[in-house]
Amino acid sequence: MTSAPKPRILIGACGSLDLLMLPQHLRAIKDSIDCTLSLMLTPTAVKFVNTDALALLVDRLIHGDRPDDWPRDKPGRLAADHDLLAVLPTTANTLSAVANGSSQNRLTTVILAAEFPVLFFPVMGGPMWDKASVQRNVSQIRADGYEVFQPVWREHSDPHLQKVHGHHSLPDPADVVDILQSRLPAQR
Repeated sequence: MTSAPKPRILIGACGSLDLLMLPQHLRAIKDSIDCTLSLMLTPTAVKFVNTDALALLVDRLIHGDRPDDWPRDKPGRLAADHDLLAVLPTTANTLSAVANGSSQNRLTTVILAAEFPVLFFPVMGGPMWDKASVQRNVSQIRADGYEVFQPVWREHSDPHLQKVHGHHSLPDPADVVDILQSRLPAQR
């Protein structure tokens, strides 16, 4: 008797300071869900993190948009190899690209090719999230059948600004795990 295949989860990560929280989320996913976990970083995300360290937390790491990587990691193949995609964190730039059907990088191209649930976890400053253009993009993405989750408000001390300020951030890792578990398709 063969066991059911593990769900295949792809995490897309955009360039944001909240990427510093990503290792906690990846660890929580691997600890809570018996899955194959892949991580795709946008070119901007790579500038925020140590890719070697993140590779230790996932089964597969995909980053960069070099054409010589495409035979193995082309968007259509990546979409076919996964059952669920969570963009964690999602920037306003990526929301705009998805709302307008743009394939500005490999992640947004995979989103266009996906035939499975795609979940967005936006992060950005308070004034940015409240902008009409951002909310219009969120509305369009939802109308297109994707899920966009309300970000969590967090206060942070910013040493450069020398003040405490808030921004819209990622949900706690346990909350993300619950969301992913509830969106996984039935076993194939």
